[in-house]
Amino acid sequence: MLKKWFFILWFITLVPLAATELMYHDMFTVEQLKDSLIQKGWEHRTSFPYFKKSAKTASSPKSCIFSPDGKYIYVTLLGQRKTAVQIYSVDPFEKVKTLYPGCEDPSNDYGYAEGVFYIPDGSFWFTRMTTSDYFIYHPETDSLEPGRSTRGDWTKALEFSPNHEQLAMSHWISLRISIFDVSGNGPRLIRNLRTSQIPRGVAWIGNDTLAVALYGGANSTDCGIEIFDVRTGKKIQSMLEHRSAMRDVRYDPQTKMLYYDDMRFAIVYKYDWIRRETIAELEVDSHPNTIRLTPDGKYLFVSCRGPNNPNGYTLPSPRDGEVVVINTDSFTTLTAWQQGNQPTGLDISADGCYLATTDFMDNQVNLYMISAPRSVKKENALTMIMKNIGNIYEMGPRSFWWWW
Repeated sequence: MLKKWFFILWFITLVPLAATELMYHDMFTVEQLKDSLIQKGWEHRTSFPYFKKSAKTASSPKSCIFSPDGKYIYVTLLGQRKTAVQIYSVDPFEKVKTLYPGCEDPSNDYGYAEGVFYIPDGSFWFTRMTTSDYFIYHPETDSLEPGRSTRGDWTKALEFSPNHEQLAMSHWISLRISIFDVSGNGPRLIRNLRTSQIPRGVAWIGNDTLAVALYGGANSTDCGIEIFDVRTGKKIQSMLEHRSAMRDVRYDPQTKMLYYDDMRFAIVYKYDWIRRETIAELEVDSHPNTIRLTPDGKYLFVSCRGPNNPNGYTLPSPRDGEVVVINTDSFTTLTAWQQGNQPTGLDISADGCYLATTDFMDNQVNLYMISAPRSVKKENALTMIMKNIGNIYEMGPRSFWWWW
């Protein structure tokens, strides 16, 4: 009996102490870093992630995307009139640029949903829901191309194929995915993929196959993931879950695993693409939103909006939402922390050093240091950190916020 209690006391005292040493493993400790980082404007936290910075944005920051070199964060704005994207430098963490695309009808100049970088030339592509246009910003020349029609309705997500020759865009109202050829002299629409329910996030499985998360909407039945052969436009597989409302989907080419989240039942799924079966499920905080894998594929970060406001989901939530970190191997929650009101956007820098998130209702973008900021293998650094860490969706009437 005494031995048992000794073990419990040892565990209780050792784990908090170990937690303070997690972040940089043997390279150096959090305490050794703390003073210098605080002087540089970092807020020190007592638990992972230990260092944070925050900055105000314009209204309704939707998604956040690191530039390929990790030096900038691009934030798309859903609710700010006449303003599309705000760009923040990482060091120092401050706003350095704002994009104003303009619109023939000023009443439609809002609703900038999501963006993605085209790696070959470093350009940033982003969508506007209200007009179903997409725009291309060129950082090197500081030039913004006029909006181009997506030929869809209420355009949301967009994603380039691994070989950067095709672009997929999801359209909420028209229930389809547009596929563009971007390998020639400008984007060219080559195919439409018809989905059975409202499409949301998309992920490429190689260069010829596309996974689409089905959100469904108020009249949806069973939703889930639909898989398409992009060459033929034919649906080749469906993975349905009862009354689900899927939000985002990611594919890990190293392990051949699909990950996707259900906003309605607050579940994240792990699907084996080779065996064609769901191999794990995990409950997370209310209304999981964006999901992103670390560069080594070992950890999945999930932004969770939190519970809806009783008076409508477009109002601030009754409590802050969480960011959840999942070990993709064991598919267990490693850690989670409350962040802000309705965390939505989420991205991880290419070197695995930084995490960026947005708080939709707080009009805020956050920058976390999640791995060693020194010249080490980042995929190993975050592994050393994490290995020691141990509601029904409310459907409302259609509006600008319709299923944002």
